[in-house]
Amino acid sequence: MFKVGFGLDSAPLLWELDDIEQRQLPYVQMLAATRLAHRVKKGMLPVMKARLDRPTPTTMNSLFVKMARKGKPAEVYFKDSWVSGVPADAYLQQAVSGGLRPHKRFEKALIARGIMQATEYAVPTAPFMNQYGNVSRGTMTRILSGLGAAETRSGYQANASGSARSQRKGNAHRFFSSEVDGTRAVWERKTKGDEVRPVFVFSASAPRYRTIFPFFKIAENIVKAHHSAEVAQAFADAQATAR
Repeated sequence: MFKVGFGLDSAPLLWELDDIEQRQLPYVQMLAATRLAHRVKKGMLPVMKARLDRPTPTTMNSLFVKMARKGKPAEVYFKDSWVSGVPADAYLQQAVSGGLRPHKRFEKALIARGIMQATEYAVPTAPFMNQYGNVSRGTMTRILSGLGAAETRSGYQANASGSARSQRKGNAHRFFSSEVDGTRAVWERKTKGDEVRPVFVFSASAPRYRTIFPFFKIAENIVKAHHSAEVAQAFADAQATAR
């Protein structure tokens, strides 16, 4: 989250303002801060598109602005919750700050089931990735179901079972975890023959990310570049509407 706020030292010196301007100062500060926050959002979008690896529409639509209010700064932030899936503020942390990637929910489920070691990470293979470089949620659900590692909820069992319906889906036969030719992975059985191919390969080292999207530095530069103009415009607009 990036905050855009103003102290009195950010506005023209108080003794240079007349009585009306001083009364308008809180409104001017809120207006300028909100407009700058919108500038930050607008300026971030092309950077996100250029620097992130095939960002999804959900990622591109995850940046929001909260208007400044009296005593509270404006905010530019990534949505921290969705109806389903991982929120953008979680999976963009490595792009913003760099460092090691933490375990994802899918990996935690494999570890909890004893399929993958706590020190391992699941790296997807190219045939199972979509145009955004991700494995679809549906595919991961089918894998977890087939491996007996899916989440269970009251009244609902997501794991594959011996029922006719579950057998028709075939996830328990299609996916398995094992070491094949020295490679530990989640594998998929082909529909014909004994051929198998890896879906997720288990890696002993955590993926490390470099900072490719310095969100806060970019936001600070945008605010610095437009600060004076927005404050001046906010004063002009406030005076034009003053009673």
